[in-house]
Amino acid sequence: MSTWKTVFTLEWRILRRDRAAVGILGIFAVFLILSALAGGRHADALSDGLAASQAAEQAHLERLGDELSTLISQGADPRARDPRDPMWMGQEGAPRMAILPPAPLAPLAVGQRDLQPQAIRVSSKVHLEGEFNSETSMSGPARLTTGAFDPAFLFVILFPLIVIALSYELLSAERERGTLAMLLSQPISQGALVLGKAGARAVALCAVTLAFALVGLLVAGAPLGAPGAWLHVLLYGLVLVAWAIFWFSAAIFVNSRGGTSARNALTLVGMWLTLVIVVPGLVGVAVDLLYPPPSRLEQIHEAREDNRDLEQKRTALLGRHDVDPDMSKVAVELVEVEEELAAREAPAHAAEQEHLQRRSALIGALRFVTPALLVQLALEDLAGSGQTRHQRFDEQVDDYHQRLRAHHVALIRAGATMTPKAMDATPTFHFQEEPLAGLLGRVLTGVLGLLLAAAALLAMARAGLGRIGRLAS
Repeated sequence: MSTWKTVFTLEWRILRRDRAAVGILGIFAVFLILSALAGGRHADALSDGLAASQAAEQAHLERLGDELSTLISQGADPRARDPRDPMWMGQEGAPRMAILPPAPLAPLAVGQRDLQPQAIRVSSKVHLEGEFNSETSMSGPARLTTGAFDPAFLFVILFPLIVIALSYELLSAERERGTLAMLLSQPISQGALVLGKAGARAVALCAVTLAFALVGLLVAGAPLGAPGAWLHVLLYGLVLVAWAIFWFSAAIFVNSRGGTSARNALTLVGMWLTLVIVVPGLVGVAVDLLYPPPSRLEQIHEAREDNRDLEQKRTALLGRHDVDPDMSKVAVELVEVEEELAAREAPAHAAEQEHLQRRSALIGALRFVTPALLVQLALEDLAGSGQTRHQRFDEQVDDYHQRLRAHHVALIRAGATMTPKAMDATPTFHFQEEPLAGLLGRVLTGVLGLLLAAAALLAMARAGLGRIGRLAS
């Protein structure tokens, strides 16, 4: 143990004077800050868009409330776009916004936010309207291929290359300089030598990574004072340390094979290409083949066809679109038409939800195929932009949609008009985060998977490190 500490101390001193190593760490720190700023800008644009939507909705509801009170007090005749009409209020006049709020570590990973709406306009209509509530800038080919330049991208894609640059020649450089045999003539084993050298470099990289990861969150404007934010930060750090340990373990294993520095670098880059690029791509292809995502174009087409059918029946009932002299009678018949349409779509909607759940379960199972997926999904979970959170949002929106429809349908069937009291009693949406145990379970399972993979690599490296003659030749 003392020999390991001695090597660690000496390597730490050498590393501090190594301009190449310091330069690599410095460049990595700069890129980490830049990626955090990019992620923070995306999160800020989302927050600003959602806040603007909420403010506009609140102002609109206040105007409708004032107009409703005025019409009731004056006893005015029915008219088009009448806020006293629960049918119009539920479908056109006062839809409510269901919002998925950004998580405290939102700058960490854009994740599914580029693909899934963060706000859904909920009305008493059969169909819902998704909204992204943020501007999406024009994307070049690199952006479309690799995704957003955020900390998750940096750690999953670029971080392993930093480890490779720092560790590909742990033993091979000593052998090529002719100093390995001299070192091993001292009371020190190859295992202690390589662990000491790798340990010093891993500590240096992890120190820089954790420090600048925290600084990145601060400069990105992450609300670290939010409830549970620091637990997310702790889990963030655990994922990064486990990811670093995995790649340093891979470097130790490759160095134990006795190859040259060039061969070690090529082997490690090949591992990176396979584990980070190729295998995740194949997993995505497999998931899409087994459980292809629903076609948005097909969904839009079906919604338009259903709306056309509904509009034809509405026209037959109303006769005119601008004025409805007997709102209550026609509204009841329209509700029955919509309920018929909703019942007709229910089996297809249930099948789609089951399909998405199976797809999500398959992705969760296949994440253990490669460590890169473990890290990617863990960082998206911590950023609140993962598939699990979005699926939970969709389920809660469906439930809220049913409650909102039930509120307006009850008024329509009772022949009642909308009143300020009934308007205040309209259900509101509040997203309920999943229990902490769910997030902890997924993230810590990913960390455990990384550490077990690292332990397996170190176990395989042990035999090679014991063959001194071949390595020292």
